[in-house]
Amino acid sequence: MRVLLFCVAACLVGATASAAVLDGSIAGDGYGLSSVQTVETQFGDNFSELNAAWTRVESNTLYLTITGNLENNFNKLNIFFDTGAAGGQNVIGPDVNNGGLNPDNDGWAGKYSGGGAGFTFDSAFSANYMMILRHNNTQFDFDFTTVGNASVVESSIDIFGGAGVGANALVGASGIGVAYDDSNVAGVAGGTNAAIQADAIAVTTGIELAIPLAALGNPNPADIKISAMVNGSNHDYLSNQFLGGLASPQGNLGGDGGGTFTGSLAGIDLNQFAGNQYFGVVPEPSALACLALAACGLLYRKRS
Repeated sequence: MRVLLFCVAACLVGATASAAVLDGSIAGDGYGLSSVQTVETQFGDNFSELNAAWTRVESNTLYLTITGNLENNFNKLNIFFDTGAAGGQNVIGPDVNNGGLNPDNDGWAGKYSGGGAGFTFDSAFSANYMMILRHNNTQFDFDFTTVGNASVVESSIDIFGGAGVGANALVGASGIGVAYDDSNVAGVAGGTNAAIQADAIAVTTGIELAIPLAALGNPNPADIKISAMVNGSNHDYLSNQFLGGLASPQGNLGGDGGGTFTGSLAGIDLNQFAGNQYFGVVPEPSALACLALAACGLLYRKRS
């Protein structure tokens, strides 16, 4: 009986974990680790690096923090979401101005598609939504848009009010929370070799997002897949910083997968790279608590 009561108490504690504080840090926020960087950065040590992805779901909100840095030259952090809904794109097509279905905000679709059948995700990933994050020292811009249709197009300029870092709890019509803390000076090194993953995991600051599940069409969190990548300032030259990560050694992908600038990303097919360049979402605390309670029940029966 004491075993069962202990398990129930532990599960209740897990189910009532405190809400995340939107400040660009995972510290004290109850995040779970979803992905760790596998390769050093070729976009500058502590300039643009994605160390790890941390997630949690609580109160119908997906919290996502990507630790690391984003250079203050308007390089892009592009984050794609596969929600499991129909209509997503595995191969990015043109924008609406060029005979396609995608929005033309920030020019992303034209560069990803090259005007035709373009950038290709891993076979199990079809993007339904994307975010574009970029900044300089005095301005941070954020876009949220659908992929495969133009039903959602939100472009928000200078969301931190004249600063390149900060926090804003309600960005755009979808009410997405965005925070950025650029204080990291550790994490992965510069280069193309294997990342020291313990160093990557140790980083606690970076981009933090609070995304209402309603903004993503109210998917089951277990169905959500996320692909994050650092791109050049014109969406036309990919770094080697992806989450899920690329296998090492690996340099920048550029526009053709081999580091060459081609003017678009149409030459890149992620199926040609080992592993999955996407990751899943850690279940919400209440779901974990239920799983733990079930496990404790089995343990209790065995001890009885």
